[in-house]
Amino acid sequence: MTPSRPIIGIGMSGGTDSSLAAHLLAEQGCEVRGFTLRLWSEPSSKSSEAHIERARDVAAKLGIAHRVVELGEAFRRRIVGPFVDEYARGRTPSPCVRCNVAVKFGLMLELALADGCSALATGHYVRTGRNAAGRVGLRRGADAAKDQSYFLAGLGQEQLGRARFPLGDMEKRAVKALADSLGLVPHSQAESQDLCFIPDGDCAAFLARQRPDLVRPGAIVTQEGRELGTHPGAFRYTIGQRHGLGLGGGPWYVLRTDLVRNEVVVGQRADLLARAVRLGGFNWVGTEPVADLAVLAQLRYNMRPVPARLRWTDNSNATLEFAEPVAAVTPGQFAVAYVGDEVAGGGWIEGGN
Repeated sequence: MTPSRPIIGIGMSGGTDSSLAAHLLAEQGCEVRGFTLRLWSEPSSKSSEAHIERARDVAAKLGIAHRVVELGEAFRRRIVGPFVDEYARGRTPSPCVRCNVAVKFGLMLELALADGCSALATGHYVRTGRNAAGRVGLRRGADAAKDQSYFLAGLGQEQLGRARFPLGDMEKRAVKALADSLGLVPHSQAESQDLCFIPDGDCAAFLARQRPDLVRPGAIVTQEGRELGTHPGAFRYTIGQRHGLGLGGGPWYVLRTDLVRNEVVVGQRADLLARAVRLGGFNWVGTEPVADLAVLAQLRYNMRPVPARLRWTDNSNATLEFAEPVAAVTPGQFAVAYVGDEVAGGGWIEGGN
């Protein structure tokens, strides 16, 4: 008896990466079922009715099933609301990490499994596989410039076990060339680094619309409390920011924002440096929990990995200790620890010292 084809769901955004990933799965003999999520009503460079129509068109070209699923309320509750709340607390959130855990490999994975799929694929540039410890490891994508393992380091073992990443061994230029040759998406379609729910990438304007109470002038002060100038809203500033402060006698850098006092606290670059970073909600990925581990750490997606010691204190807390100080430790951001090209784990930055 001939075994049935595997049924694989795939998140389809209408873009090049997810479109080619769907094609590759079909070429491998899988029965592919596409899912496009309608998450936000305001059109942006990543999320609009045009994107949904492109996803429909791609599915039709490939001859695969396709569903559009309305998840706007859940997206607002799980991602957008906490994003705004974090800024209102003076923190800088990482919504894409949360979205991958709660929405893409949370709600969308549940939809795919309920529809009869055995796994869910996306167009992320990462690789997975069982490692020597018997865990599902998450490795950097073959294209170092496009690697997205940082954004998936919050996934649990069950989620990773159901995840498929057809583009993990490919370079972006090869993906684009093949997608172009197949006529999957318009040649002129551009990529965007903006958040999917923020039109034109204007985060400050978005936050002002969501929380107009935050739009109020306040003081820019030193750590000692000396006033140097004023600001139009503390939520507009990020740790490490140097430009746009309008201050004399610098250079000055934003050290933190205090939304309760509505102050922006500034100092010198040396004041931004820390040798240890405290993490909460730590998630072990490819590595079994250990008390002490030599790692390469990233405190931001675009940061060059640097050597550190990962000290695990309990089920949810850890510390990264650096031989050389690191700058602009930003509460609310996500930190990822690697062993070689494999993700050991990641956690939410609570502070540094």
